[in-house]
Amino acid sequence: MFCPVCNGMQPLDAACSNCGQAMEDWGRMTDWIGPYAPYVPLETEMNSWNQSADNRNCLHIVYCSSCERTVEAAVMEIGSTPLNSV
Repeated sequence: MFCPVCNGMQPLDAACSNCGQAMEDWGRMTDWIGPYAPYVPLETEMNSWNQSADNRNCLHIVYCSSCERTVEAAVMEIGSTPLNSV
């Protein structure tokens, strides 16, 4: 499983919930945590964020330059299975 945004297969299209402007992708959230975070294996990263095998999302940080807001955006990885709603 891999993130299509991290691998350049598609852009991260996120609109600001406050103003509706397009938000900038600032990369994976885990890359902001510490100096070695970009080098941590994905399995270790997912365990630290308590993500189950059924819901593997790559969490990105997105920024709105208009509102100066930073929020998380979840990108479903290719090959993952979405959770069924009950």
